[in-house]
Amino acid sequence: METFLLLAAESTHLVMKVEKLLSENGIDARIIPLPTEIKASCGLSIKTDFQKIDLISSLLETNNISMEFYKGEKIGFKKTFTLLTF
Repeated sequence: METFLLLAAESTHLVMKVEKLLSENGIDARIIPLPTEIKASCGLSIKTDFQKIDLISSLLETNNISMEFYKGEKIGFKKTFTLLTF
């Protein structure tokens, strides 16, 4: 089973800004198409390491950035996404 963190936002610009912020802070992240199971007005999301959730949350809070956090799990070909609340 693969577990990962997925970040979703309301705009493409914000997704690109956050991907850059994460990279500048040494966090591997990549922009991917937003899975159809998740509803957001932007068609992009950021996939990154779930273990970095606390660091990412802190970075976004420090920079006054709001995004939705999802825990993604992949078992074989099946993916599930759970909205996380803080």
